[in-house]
Amino acid sequence: MAASQSTILVVEDEPLLRLILIEALQHEGYRVLAASNVLEAIGYIARHAEIDGLVTDVDLPGGLSGLDLLELLSNCRPNAARIVVSGRGDLEEAAFPSAVRIFAKPYSLDDVIAELDDQITAKNAIMPTRHMYP
Repeated sequence: MAASQSTILVVEDEPLLRLILIEALQHEGYRVLAASNVLEAIGYIARHAEIDGLVTDVDLPGGLSGLDLLELLSNCRPNAARIVVSGRGDLEEAAFPSAVRIFAKPYSLDDVIAELDDQITAKNAIMPTRHMYP
């Protein structure tokens, strides 16, 4: 299963929603890093090269949005799975790169996890296996 070796960064400013998402992902075997704002998330991205995916809210405190975070992650980790969760009704998937999936709140945890699994599995299928040579 893709989840067993994958690290997901969850960025959600609502503590209860963040906790529910973290527990659901961990239950599926993901390693989870969690942030409540974009600056905290950037710190994780800088320190953890193993991040395989991002689940982020759009509206976050601190002046930077989840959309800013998506752009940053796309530049430094273009193969990472990317999921946006939002209570805003004005977001259209057509405005995002095709690899970004949007889930409206309230969303199904099963659907988010299935999408992460699909994106990570697809990424692993196209990336060559790394071999270490002496």
